Amino acid sequence: MIVTIPERSDEMKNCIITGGNSGIGFQAAKQIAEKGYHVTLICRNEERASNAAATISKETGNNQVDYILSDLSIMSDVRKAAAEYLSQNRELHVLINNAADFDLSVKHPIITDDGFEKQFATNVAAPYLLSNLMLEALRNSGNGRIINISSQGLCVFPFIKLDLDNLDGSKHYSPSSTYYQNKLALLMLSLFMRKQYKDIRIQAIRVTNVKIDMSRYDNLPDIMKRAYSIKSKFSISPEEMARVYTMLATEDGYEGFLYDEKGSEVKANKSAYDKNTQKTLIEILVQKTGI
Repeated sequence: MIVTIPERSDEMKNCIITGGNSGIGFQAAKQIAEKGYHVTLICRNEERASNAAATISKETGNNQVDYILSDLSIMSDVRKAAAEYLSQNRELHVLINNAADFDLSVKHPIITDDGFEKQFATNVAAPYLLSNLMLEALRNSGNGRIINISSQGLCVFPFIKLDLDNLDGSKHYSPSSTYYQNKLALLMLSLFMRKQYKDIRIQAIRVTNVKIDMSRYDNLPDIMKRAYSIKSKFSISPEEMARVYTMLATEDGYEGFLYDEKGSEVKANKSAYDKNTQKTLIEILVQKTGI
């Protein structure tokens, strides 16, 4: 379902951000709305999406903030979200694939009806599918941009390689190791698409430690809550991290691939540039998504 707000100018630029109802995504959506963009949030929960859109509109004075409901772990939902947006006959200037699945309470891989491990579905397959479904709208804008979100945590594993034989978690599984495998895969996907679609600016952001709202993680054991509480003392605010999203989404002059929390260009993990693994990853995604 999309909520359309009237009084829109045809000259207004358009931005989609997944997972824009909380955290960095919410702050980025707010900052981009402040720049005068029509912002569409793609979220799973209607109450949170509605509240976020209303709050952003109220705090920015921009009433062109709406939302589409979608569970990004389900590929048919991703397709419906894209179809809902495209039915509005709007160009798309910016797509930010921000939503991520990282649930430490999950102890075993969950396989979706599409045949993906659930984390991989949300963190890799959904950005791949949504980006491809939005290519025409991005091209029609004449200045299309795709921004994918990676993690500074990959710096802890400089020699990590994508385990193509364990994308479903069948060999071994933990939510944290799966998450970093996913973030590596998303970098590889981004680099591949960057070469393929030279008419669209495709970039990635390396998110650092960011203060989180612990009310969102009631299911964590107390020891993990304490660890996150300590970690937050050495973390930046979501607003500060979101400024890099806004910079790449709305400003010119940044032609590099991967940017850190300071807006500086940085290198991805060495294995992210492996063209053979990139190719195999894309083949798997094409086979399972049909696109």
